[in-house]
Amino acid sequence: MGKREDAMLRSICEQPDLIRNIYKNHGTICAPFVELFRSASIKKVYFSGQASGIFIGNMLKPFMERLLEVEAVVTNPSCFLQHEGFNVNHMYRPEEMVMLCPAHSGSTVGPIRMAAQCKKLGIPVVCTTYDVQSELASLSTVVMYKMSDAETSFIETKGHMASLAVFFLCIIETARVLGKITREEYDRYCGYFEKVPPVMEQIIKDTQVWYAKHKYMLLSSGSARYVGFGSYYFAAQEGGLKIAEATSICSLPYELEEFMHTSTTQIVWDSLIFLIAPETKELSRMRDLAAWCRDYSKRCIVICSEANDMGDELSLKSGFLDNEYLSVMEYLIPFQIIAYLGARDLGLSTIHARNDGASKRLKTHLEE
Repeated sequence: MGKREDAMLRSICEQPDLIRNIYKNHGTICAPFVELFRSASIKKVYFSGQASGIFIGNMLKPFMERLLEVEAVVTNPSCFLQHEGFNVNHMYRPEEMVMLCPAHSGSTVGPIRMAAQCKKLGIPVVCTTYDVQSELASLSTVVMYKMSDAETSFIETKGHMASLAVFFLCIIETARVLGKITREEYDRYCGYFEKVPPVMEQIIKDTQVWYAKHKYMLLSSGSARYVGFGSYYFAAQEGGLKIAEATSICSLPYELEEFMHTSTTQIVWDSLIFLIAPETKELSRMRDLAAWCRDYSKRCIVICSEANDMGDELSLKSGFLDNEYLSVMEYLIPFQIIAYLGARDLGLSTIHARNDGASKRLKTHLEE
């Protein structure tokens, strides 16, 4: 395999250093975001993104509500502009609202149109992007360069990780400045970013070892179910998308309780099921589900920390830190690695999609 075809793997492996660099420079990166929230009384946040952008917004939403005590919604911008609207209850002034976009290139049509509407209404827009000259950036009040640059692989990984890290750090810094968290809490969150890069490096290694032993389950499956709770449900959506993009294995993501209510009658002995099981609030329910799944399927894979007692011989275990909110970044990595290795072993490119040209034909991005 040539160096170009290794591009996705290299992007994945660059993520720990990317986190190190973002954290090292986060004071500068986050400063305009913090100033916006400090100078205005922001009460309503609209996350805007498509596909991975929606999942990222949903991973960030509970953390923002918890630390900044603002009302946050996650929008599909194309749908939002057709069927919804800003300030529908007429409670907020324009400066009390903000659109946040965890963008990559800044060329996706939906967020650009939503940002243009914000500009007409006087609502500030904040985006992350690797292209600070993009159309979205030109419409934004605050543009944060996320240090990830463009990716050769059409399956994007480190760019989305960068958006998560930047917005998480912005929320933490803003909470500190506004006095929403104690110094102890602030130091604990910063400590997470200092600890997580080597943990990510180990997760990459552990996933490669796991895949070598158990890849037959993935390569012989036409579909896979991904189950998570809280923010980790959206990590399940993003993880399933990566594997589907790389291998064309159909992704069926479920929230934990919804899986219990809607999917149990569909499970047979060879159903491939990934259960994301951090040691946070709903773990006892995930433990119940794992025990049930193992009775009906021989391909139930729990992804969890080394200390978690749910693990068995099929489990993918590593040194996950299991922070209730921030560890979604860690739990994305196994799916990224599995996606790349699965595509490699199926003889599929991660550089050129089999349906290249879809974006141009369906007009999902601005033409370059």
